[in-house]
Amino acid sequence: MAAIGKFLKWLLLMMVYVFLAILRSGPVQTWTLDDFEDGDLKSASGLSWIVIADDLGGGATEAGLEVVPAATDAGSKRALRLAGRLGGGAGSFAGAWATLERTGRNLDLSAFEGVRLRVKGPARLDVGFRSGVVNFMARVEAGPDWKLVEIPFSTLKPSSRNIPDGTRWDASALQVFGVTTPQMPASDDRTTGELSFELDDVMFYADRSSRVEPVASGPSTGLTVVPFTTFADIPSTGWIDLGPDPERDGKIPSLPDATRLEMIASAPGDVLWAKVTLRESPHDRWIGMNLALDTDGDPANGFAWWGANTAFKFDQLVTVWCFRVADGCQGYVGVADAAQVAARTLVAGGGEKLRIAIDRDQRAFIVGVPRDLLKLTGKEIRLVAAVGSALLFGDDVPGQGAATIR
Repeated sequence: MAAIGKFLKWLLLMMVYVFLAILRSGPVQTWTLDDFEDGDLKSASGLSWIVIADDLGGGATEAGLEVVPAATDAGSKRALRLAGRLGGGAGSFAGAWATLERTGRNLDLSAFEGVRLRVKGPARLDVGFRSGVVNFMARVEAGPDWKLVEIPFSTLKPSSRNIPDGTRWDASALQVFGVTTPQMPASDDRTTGELSFELDDVMFYADRSSRVEPVASGPSTGLTVVPFTTFADIPSTGWIDLGPDPERDGKIPSLPDATRLEMIASAPGDVLWAKVTLRESPHDRWIGMNLALDTDGDPANGFAWWGANTAFKFDQLVTVWCFRVADGCQGYVGVADAAQVAARTLVAGGGEKLRIAIDRDQRAFIVGVPRDLLKLTGKEIRLVAAVGSALLFGDDVPGQGAATIR
């Protein structure tokens, strides 16, 4: 009888396991961020995948993205490849990131349980999301062959420096998805040398019988894509030299270093043009430039500039922090006034009207701003220009006081 009792308990336990397995194997709904079969770098948001690497902070890593032929076990014909060279040092990393919503709003993925994708290395990779100022990531090992990985959201952990107190995972407030070599490498992580990894069929999954979709929420953050201006459309004459800036006086020595500011107060189309010459040839895959402008004739009001020139106060801020993609420069591009900046809105609109160029021959960043965006009320414009990467401020010109143009 005892043997029969044990058998019945075992049989009951096995029936429970089978029942749970049936539940688990029920309908699974997925939403695809990108399968790369269309051959371009645009994800479901309509925005392009971009490289985030340590060069944005002054590092030496160089990396690029391309869609390549790839035969996975799922029958896929194309995949995304990141290839380049890690620059060395404990802070070297490179990854492929895709913004989840077209204008930078939050995407609510709380109806989903996790992310599923295929990876191919060899590389040790972190996979996860950017939410606010914190990355939530999970570690995966990518081998020489395609590997399907499934990452439940419950396994994602904060993986950023200076994590704010009380930080927790919130699937309803996500902005960017990424696959990257570790941004906070362990002692045995490789941080130098040639790098290449591939990913494919990136999707979010949910055990649901009915179809589920991500939901966008919150205001736009000013994320947009602005076409680059051709050099033929930039004035070749009329530039006013507003003075030099000392070399190697920037916040981060290996980021763009401003050496001269030139402007045209009003060119055809009533556009104000600014050109900042750099000490080095600019990086071609991103641009970082600001114009902080005192436009009301009162130097005592406005918002205090946060660069080296902290005594300067501005009424209007022009921001061009963006990455080169197939159809222009993708990132935070536009104008905001002092009150909006004080409320932490650095881009409030107008990005589609700005002119942007990276002139490697002249070692310059160039930005054109229609004057009707600037709410001019004074007789002259006082300004400070700043350069950096598409992620960090580097150097401003002039370093003290302000340039003046009428």
